[in-house]
Amino acid sequence: MHNFEDDQEHLCGDCILQMPPFAGARSFGYYTAELAGIIQELKFHGKRNLVKLLTPLLTAPFFESWCREDFDLIVPVPLHPRRGRERGYNQSELLAKALERQIAVPFYSALNRIRPTLPQVGLSHSERIDNVRKAFRCASTQQISKKRILLVDDVMTTGATVASAARALLDGGALRVSVLTVARAGKG
Repeated sequence: MHNFEDDQEHLCGDCILQMPPFAGARSFGYYTAELAGIIQELKFHGKRNLVKLLTPLLTAPFFESWCREDFDLIVPVPLHPRRGRERGYNQSELLAKALERQIAVPFYSALNRIRPTLPQVGLSHSERIDNVRKAFRCASTQQISKKRILLVDDVMTTGATVASAARALLDGGALRVSVLTVARAGKG
């Protein structure tokens, strides 16, 4: 398990110049080798049962960094409806619902992906930011107003997706957004 905020170099150059809108981000480990393979099987090959294997990997860094009283809601990063129909499920939603049962913080699908985006794989950092800019909108500002939100996704590479989603939540009235992912892109 890796707490990225303990790294001496935990902020990238972009984050130093412009802090992300989320309060903090935690991941179980780096997106390499076996962990990347498991996430890809869940995400692209329909192996939904892998959520049972990945949920403890979310729970560990959660309890290492926070407690359930720090949050009011767990919110998954949504897929665009078209991609959701193609895949048949949203892996982040499956992870967030499973995490809800482990940490006793309520799940709420607070975000909609309002425009289709390209897959982020293979895009540069600036292309990723442009790709997901204003891609999300709050489903109900009343439900998230003044709430402390734990935003859940499978992988954080540059942080562009979770930053865009966090901005939408904050614009919708959320008090604070923190991010929890199974994996994070490695250094460099």
